[in-house]
Amino acid sequence: MVVATTDYVFRGVSQTYGEPALQGAVNYRDSSGWFAGAWGSNVDPYPFGSTEAEINAYAGFGLSLNPEWTARGTYTRYVYAWKARPKSYDYDEFSMSLAFEDRWIATVSYEPDSARYSTLGYVHDRPAYSYEMAARWPLPERLAISAGVGYYDLTHLYGAGYWSGNAGLDYTHGRFEVQVVRFFSDGTVRRLFGDASADGSWVATAIFRF
Repeated sequence: MVVATTDYVFRGVSQTYGEPALQGAVNYRDSSGWFAGAWGSNVDPYPFGSTEAEINAYAGFGLSLNPEWTARGTYTRYVYAWKARPKSYDYDEFSMSLAFEDRWIATVSYEPDSARYSTLGYVHDRPAYSYEMAARWPLPERLAISAGVGYYDLTHLYGAGYWSGNAGLDYTHGRFEVQVVRFFSDGTVRRLFGDASADGSWVATAIFRF
C-alpha cells in the first residue's frame, strides 16, 4: 500500500506540522489468523522542518467470532529513524480490537513506555492509554461516510487526557481510494502540542493498494 496525504494526523496531533507525508505499508496474513507487517511515514517533529522517518513494525492475531464479528490483538513497535532529536522517542503499544464487518471497530491500546514531547517538556517511559471507536457507512456510487472518536489518557505523562475525532467522505474505485477528512479535538491538544493540533484541519489522502 502506498499513501500520499496532505497532513499526517495521529490521534488529533499533526506529525508533520500541517505538511504533506508519503507513506507505505506491507502486510502478511496467514490463513490461521496470524499477521505481521511494517508501516512507514516521513514525520516533522519540530515546526522548523527537521524531517525524520517513523517506522512501525507490528504483529498480531485475528479471530473470527462469527461471520460478522472479529477480534484482534496487535503488538506494534514505533521507531523513529534518521532523527535529529537527541532523545529517544521509540515506544511499544499493545492493542485489542473488536470489529463488526467493515462498518464499526472499537480499540483499546496500552503503551507501557510512551515517550512524547509537548509544551510541558519531554517525558518518556511512562504508561499511556487510548480508547477509540471508528465507523464506516457505504453510500451509492462507491462512496462511504467515515467517522471516528477517541480519548487519549496521558495522565502519567502530563496529568491530562484529551478527546479527538474526525469525519469524512471516502471514494473507492478498484485499488484506489481517496479520502477527505475533517479533524477536531478539545482544547487540551493545543495546550499540550501547540500548532501541531489538528483541530479544524481538512486533510486529503490518496491510497493505492497492491
